[in-house]
Amino acid sequence: MSAFTNFVSRLRGETVTVGLDIGNHSAKLVKMHHRRSGPVLMAAGIQELKPETIVGGEIKNRDALIEALTSLVHRTDDAIKDVTLSLSWSFGVLGDRIHLKSTKGQSDEDTVLGEASQRPPFDVENITLDYKILRRNVETSDMEVLLVAAKNQVMQSYIDVVLEAGLRPIVIDVDAFAFANAYNWTVGNSEADEVVALINIGDNLTNITFLKGGIYQSTRDVSTAGDYFVKYLMRQFKLPRDQAILLLKGKDSDKFDATQLARAIEFSCEELSLGIDLAFQYYQSSEKSARIQKIILCGGGACIPGVPEYLGRRHEAQVLVLNPLSSIQKDPEKFPDPIPDTVSTLLTVAVGMALRKV
Repeated sequence: MSAFTNFVSRLRGETVTVGLDIGNHSAKLVKMHHRRSGPVLMAAGIQELKPETIVGGEIKNRDALIEALTSLVHRTDDAIKDVTLSLSWSFGVLGDRIHLKSTKGQSDEDTVLGEASQRPPFDVENITLDYKILRRNVETSDMEVLLVAAKNQVMQSYIDVVLEAGLRPIVIDVDAFAFANAYNWTVGNSEADEVVALINIGDNLTNITFLKGGIYQSTRDVSTAGDYFVKYLMRQFKLPRDQAILLLKGKDSDKFDATQLARAIEFSCEELSLGIDLAFQYYQSSEKSARIQKIILCGGGACIPGVPEYLGRRHEAQVLVLNPLSSIQKDPEKFPDPIPDTVSTLLTVAVGMALRKV
C-alpha cells in the first residue's frame, strides 16, 4: 500500500494492522486492511527458524531471529514497519481473573493496580501490568477483571530483536488472547453458556484456552506438543528428524505400513489427551462448569493426520481445526488462489493480532 493510498484510507477511517507471531519453530506475519466492509487480507507469510533459535520461549540466537524476521518481511511486504507483537502465555506472561468492588472517588485503574500489587506473583518489580474489565455490575459495584503481567526482561528481549529487524512493535498482546480473537471473529456470537476449549498445539508446548460465551476464562499448558510426535516417530521408525516431520505432514506416508503409522500417531495422541484431561478437570472444578463439548484446534499439531479425529473420539467432543481466514476477504491480486487450510491454521495467532484495529 503506497503512502498516498494509506493517507486516503485513514481519511476514510480505515486502518492497516500487521500481526507478528514469533514461535519456537517459525515466525508468522499477517497484514490486514480494515475497510468499512470488513477486514481484507493484504499479505501473509511464514518463515521457519533455524534450530535452537528460540528454546522454551527464550531467544538463544538473536542474529538468526533478526535474519528470519528481515527475510519474512522482505518476502511478504517490504512496506511493513509497525507490527502488533504476540508474546507466549507460557513464557514470561502471567494472568489471573479477580473479582473487585469499585470504590467511589477512585479510578478503576487505581483500584485494579492497588489490588494487583498485593497479590503474588503480581507484586514483583520486574513486570509490566495491564488489565481488562470483563464484567461490571453497576448496582453492586462488582467487577470481574483480567490481570496480565509480562516479565520485563522477556518482553524487552523480543522488542529489541523486532526493532533490530527494522520493525516497530506498537502493541504487545498475548497469543491466547489473539487465538480467542480469531475464533470469535470466525464464528460470530457465541451462546452465553457455551464453553469452548481452544487448543494451540505448538512445537514444544500446547496451550489450552477456555472461553465461556466467547469471553476469556483461563489458560493451561500441556507439555506434550508437536515435538513429542516427531521424536516418537523417529524412535519407532528409526527416522532422521526431517523425515519424521515430513511424515507428520502427510508426505511419504505410502512408504510405511499404514496400520503401524496410525498406531504411532494414536499413541502420541493419547499422551497429549492425558494432559488435556487434566486441564479440563482443573477448569471444570474451578469454574463448576459442565462438560466441554467443543474443541477448536490450531497450530502445527492440528494438521497432523488423525489428530482431530482421535481427540474427538477420546474426549467425546466436537473437534474443529480453525481456519481463521475463512470469513475474511482477500486481496484478489495478492491471493488469486485459495489458501490451504493447513497454512491458514498456522496463521491463527497472527490473524488474531492483525484483526485488532490500532
